[in-house]
Amino acid sequence: MAWCAMLLSTIWSAPLLGQNATDAQIEHLQWQLQQQAAELAELRSRLDQREGVFTPTFVADPASCGNSSLQRLPLVADVPSPFTCADSPAPESFYRLNYYADYDHGFVIRPFDAEKFPFEMKFNGWGQFRYHAFSRGVTSWTDNAGITRPVRNRDAFDIERARLMFSGHFIAPQLGYLVLLDGDTDGAHAVDFFYYYLSWKFSDSFELQLGKRKVPGTRQWLMSSRRTRLDDRPMSLDFFRPNLTVGLFGVGKWGETGHYEAMVGNGYFSSNAPNSSSDNELTFAFNNYVDPWGKFGEQIADYEYSEQPLVRLGHSMVYSPQQGIVDGVPLDEADFIRLSDGTRLTETGALAPGVTVNSFNVYLYGMDAAWKYRGWSVDAEVFLRWIQQIEANGPLPRHQLFQHGFYVEGGKFLIPGVLDINARYSQVAGDYGTGREYGAGMNWYPLKTSRVKISLDAVKLENSPLQNTSSDIMVGDTGTLIRSQFQAEF
Repeated sequence: MAWCAMLLSTIWSAPLLGQNATDAQIEHLQWQLQQQAAELAELRSRLDQREGVFTPTFVADPASCGNSSLQRLPLVADVPSPFTCADSPAPESFYRLNYYADYDHGFVIRPFDAEKFPFEMKFNGWGQFRYHAFSRGVTSWTDNAGITRPVRNRDAFDIERARLMFSGHFIAPQLGYLVLLDGDTDGAHAVDFFYYYLSWKFSDSFELQLGKRKVPGTRQWLMSSRRTRLDDRPMSLDFFRPNLTVGLFGVGKWGETGHYEAMVGNGYFSSNAPNSSSDNELTFAFNNYVDPWGKFGEQIADYEYSEQPLVRLGHSMVYSPQQGIVDGVPLDEADFIRLSDGTRLTETGALAPGVTVNSFNVYLYGMDAAWKYRGWSVDAEVFLRWIQQIEANGPLPRHQLFQHGFYVEGGKFLIPGVLDINARYSQVAGDYGTGREYGAGMNWYPLKTSRVKISLDAVKLENSPLQNTSSDIMVGDTGTLIRSQFQAEF
C-alpha cells in the first residue's frame, strides 16, 4: 500500500538526515508524516464503521430551537457489496440514511436535512369499542305522512370508529396532505375515505385545502368525536349539523387566538354521493371562533385543570340549495333533512297527502360558547334552521319551515386528569313537534392521559327526530339509552 512504502521511506531516510538535514528535507519529511496520519485516520474510520461504530455528526432538529440535547444523529448502514473482479475497486459499502422515525403525538418519519429532503409523514390512529342498550318507552311512532313504524328494544357491541390517519407534507413544506380512513361495524363493516385532501399553506392566516372534509357548520361537529363529554355528540347537534362534502376549504388564524374556516362545496350532506347523485347547486359555509382570555385548547372538558378562566365564543352559517328529486328518485343529500318529528322532508306525504317535495333551500345559523376553570366546564350551542323556497309536485300548505334547537352541557373533574362527571340537555323543536334528550355520564382516564378513556353514560330520549347509528339514536326513540365505551388513540 502507498502508506507502507511512504512509511518505510521515511524510516530509512530519517537516520541519514542527522545534523546535516536541510530545511527542504525537513519540510518533505513533515509532509510525508502528515500524509501517513491522514491515511491511517481514514483506515481507522472505515474499520470502525465495518464493526458498527461510527463517529456521529450532529444535525440539528428544527424543533430543538438550538437545544443541543435534542439534536438528531444521522445513521449509517453497512450494505453488503456485490461481487467484483480482483482488479476492480471495491464499491462503497456504507449508506447514510436520509430519514429517521420518531414519536411526536403520533409516529413520524422526518428527514435529517429538511431543506434537502422536504418530506414528512405522521401516522395516527384511534378506536372506540362500545356497548349500547336501548329500553323503549313506546312501541311505535307515527310520522307526519301517517306511516307508523315500530320502536324496538335493542342492544349490541359495536366498533364505532376505527380510524387511521396519515398527514404531512411533500415536495415543499407548504404542500400538505391528509388521508383519514374510517371503519365501523354500523357502516357495513367497510373502510371509508372519511377525509382526504391536499393543501397549500400560504401563511398562518390562510391555508387552501382541496378535497373531502367536514362542512364547517356548528362547533362540536368540527371538534373530534374523541373529545365529547358523553359517549357521543348531543342529539340536537346531530339533527342540525351538515355532513361531509368535496370542495374548496379556506382555513386560518385571525388575531392572536381567532380561527376561521370557509367552504364552497358540493352539498350539505354529500359525504359519499357520486356525481350522478348530486344536484346542480353548490353549498357555502363559514365558521369561526375566538378565545378572548387565552388559548382554549382541544378539550371542552377541563382536562388540563386550567389555572385561569378560559372562554371560547363562536358562530357558524351554512347556505345550501337542494334539488330533492331527480327522475322521481330522492337524492341522498336532500333525503338527509327531516321535520322536527323525524319525518323525511322528501317523503311522499311529509307536508301534504300524496305530495313529494322536490326542491328547497337550507339556511343554518349557529352560536356557541364554552367556559372552563379549575376542573369545571360548561359549553352550549344554539341552532336556527330555515328551510325555504320549498317546491313540490303538488300544492303545499306552506313553502317554508323554521326549526330551532340547542344543547347545554357541563361537568367537573372529581380527580384532576383521572375522573370527571358530566350532564347534558338538548332539544329540537319546530312546526311538527319537539324532541328532547337528558343525559349524564362519567369518564375515567386510567393511565392519566387523555389518549385512553373509559366512558359510561345514560340518556333519556323523548320523541327523537334523529336517525344516527353513530350515536345509537334512532328516529322515534322514546326511552332510555345506556352506553359504555373504551377509547384509545396514538
